[in-house]
Amino acid sequence: MGMAQLTTFELLFPLPQRCILLMVAGLWLWLFQISILHRAFRIDISQLVLSHNSSEISPRIPTTRLIQNTRQIVQRITKIILPWYAATCFLLHKCNGDSNYATEAWILCLLNIQPLCQFIAIFAMVLDYSPMVLRCFKKILCFGNIESKPLRNNYILLTDSLTSFGKPLIDFGLYISHLVSRPFDEKCIVDRSSHGQVYHLDLIIGITPVMLRLSQCLREFQRSKSSGQSKNALYNAVKYSLNLPVLACTVHARMFPNGSSTNKVYWFMMVSSIYGFWWDLTMDWNLGMFNFSSKGMDRNEFLRSRTLFPQVAYCIAICTDFAIKFAWLWELMLGRSVFKGEANIFFLQSLELFRRWVWTFVKLEAEAVNLEGVEKMED
Repeated sequence: MGMAQLTTFELLFPLPQRCILLMVAGLWLWLFQISILHRAFRIDISQLVLSHNSSEISPRIPTTRLIQNTRQIVQRITKIILPWYAATCFLLHKCNGDSNYATEAWILCLLNIQPLCQFIAIFAMVLDYSPMVLRCFKKILCFGNIESKPLRNNYILLTDSLTSFGKPLIDFGLYISHLVSRPFDEKCIVDRSSHGQVYHLDLIIGITPVMLRLSQCLREFQRSKSSGQSKNALYNAVKYSLNLPVLACTVHARMFPNGSSTNKVYWFMMVSSIYGFWWDLTMDWNLGMFNFSSKGMDRNEFLRSRTLFPQVAYCIAICTDFAIKFAWLWELMLGRSVFKGEANIFFLQSLELFRRWVWTFVKLEAEAVNLEGVEKMED
């Protein structure tokens, strides 16, 4: 395989390396987020996202200490992963630099396992840094388990972040499939494995975070103690279940390429996107513009009576959430994408990561306002 067969983008951003890069970017975005919320808006993150066991007698870690510890682990991961990432891209460039020279098998295998090693290293460092993250991940992976408050926010943020990382994880899963089946293949970290798509591995990986979140909603519905809680959990479950018709249409389209499911899937995607957008604003952010319940109509508010951000920040967040959530529709209507091929896929994955970052800003702000109201009632 000569270097001419690979574009500059493919050399700089190999398929599994994009997931690694987005993981590092996500960690930095989280660090920036908690720093901004604490310093600019005086939000006590340590009350919203617990880093210690609430049943222990040990005192709660203050937010300043939480930010400091997070900065240390993020910087440590960056110092290890980025040079490693650059070395992997350099080795890929060398392996594809001369079409007349056959790269030795052990070098190809060494190159191909690098993204997997980086992935494991990131998870090992994060889980070693935070036993609470390890605890939550174990329960999440155990068929979507979720603990009630005060740990509920931890589970929501982790699982929803997994849903936003669905497409990068699909790419990484296809790379793993390629690595297992052909570890000495020159195209292992460049091409998408057709072997994984034949067995619908990409769909299985993509739907797994959604199913975990759906399972959490059903668990909360089962143990809810009031009609309001049960309704919220059930309606939340509906939001994630709307991904199932999209999945079914995709499988049907693969089995019957000449069928009519290709057009039907867009209608299901439209319903899912509209419902998800409404849920973000009304339920997750507790904004009043689309709250058509009896309480919402009584509130008669565009945003909320109590807000911590400037009003323009909510407008920017709403527009950002809407624009990115419906990015597939804009491409469909325009008949073209911003970039071409793999570059556009990575661009859309990066946009979704940014959308989740914006969503988390307002989600944590809404939780802080709600917690403030509860504390006033208790006083």
